Amino acid sequence: MQKEIEKLIEELEFCLERWEKQGYCEFGGYTKCEQCAAPYLLYKLITGEVLHGKEMKRLTLEGWKQKLNEIK
Repeated sequence: MQKEIEKLIEELEFCLERWEKQGYCEFGGYTKCEQCAAPYLLYKLITGEVLHGKEMKRLTLEGWKQKLNEIK
């Protein structure tokens, strides 16, 4: 189980690196990172916590970096 979690954390790190460097990735047809669901799904798989809903604002890159540091 720990190896799977580590791999998901690596994927989230990769995702955030793409966001910082270019603002999009090729996954999802060049969807802008601010509008992408991948970080939310990865975070949910890693922690079990859901970070979306009608009253929640989308996280910024800095917000995601903070979340990543919290789970590492």
